[in-house]
Amino acid sequence: MNGRVERSPRSRIDPGRDRILVDGRRVGTSGGRDRLVLALHKPVGLVTTRSDPGGRPTVYEALADLDRWVFPVGRLDRDTSGLLIFTNDSALGAQLTDPRHHVPRTYHARVRGHPDAGALGALRAGMDLGDGALSRPALVRLLGSPRPRASSTPDPPGAGSSWLELVLTEGKNRQVRRMCAHVGHTVFDLVRVRIGRLDLGTLAPGQWRALSPDDIHLLTQGTQGVRS
Repeated sequence: MNGRVERSPRSRIDPGRDRILVDGRRVGTSGGRDRLVLALHKPVGLVTTRSDPGGRPTVYEALADLDRWVFPVGRLDRDTSGLLIFTNDSALGAQLTDPRHHVPRTYHARVRGHPDAGALGALRAGMDLGDGALSRPALVRLLGSPRPRASSTPDPPGAGSSWLELVLTEGKNRQVRRMCAHVGHTVFDLVRVRIGRLDLGTLAPGQWRALSPDDIHLLTQGTQGVRS
């Protein structure tokens, strides 16, 4: 802290004046010229953590060429791909993850079978996720065509599959998978395609890009044009 090693967790800092380095990298910025925000297209198979006791590959392996410290804003589970934000701005991270701000997250899910009107209505209305936690109402619609990407899991014999779009304003553990299982439709593939109004775009799995101020503004905006 300001050039000296600080060992006490009780030390007070002024983020606007004090210079904090961790392992030689500056942290704790709040939106100034040192702020970094980036979007990663997380591939399936990576866990969202700095290191994994079981030796599984982490999202930081996709950021191996980045020379600055960043942390993930929220997480995607190992079997989910799509848009994952990283930043060194703790204030932005809090804004995007605090459920009071209702920042929407849009997912495309390939599910077993073909959900009927009753199943879609239950997904939209909110439900008990099985541990006493209630999901908020969501925007849900059937997609007219599959996402333009190969599915990792083949359809089961005789069951077929459907693509759903779900827009949530919260991020409970494995929420989309639990919601769909609750109405009898197992999720085969799950991709987060949008946060706020920022789209995954053309980023290929494993690729990342730094976000512009306009991109960052889109991150905090509500969704538009999604039919429920």
